[in-house]
Amino acid sequence: MIVQYLVVGLIVLLAAFYAAGKYLPLSVRRRIVYKFSDGSGKGLLARWLDKDAGCGSGCDTCGTCAPAPMPEKDEQGRKIIQVHVKR
Repeated sequence: MIVQYLVVGLIVLLAAFYAAGKYLPLSVRRRIVYKFSDGSGKGLLARWLDKDAGCGSGCDTCGTCAPAPMPEKDEQGRKIIQVHVKR
């Protein structure tokens, strides 16, 4: 019975670390890395958390998460009108 609680606790802890590594802002992750590694940046947790912000971080500064903008005119010079279909 107690082994089940330990396994569930370990799974929840790993899920929390994964969410922290993926969704925390870069500045908060770097602060955590500094705290756990004494500023050296070495260690498994430090290497895992100290990475550049990805598409899951919500920074929206690189523009890679957004689709490419449509051109304003086609090859013949006609204006393109985008139609949004709601289903």
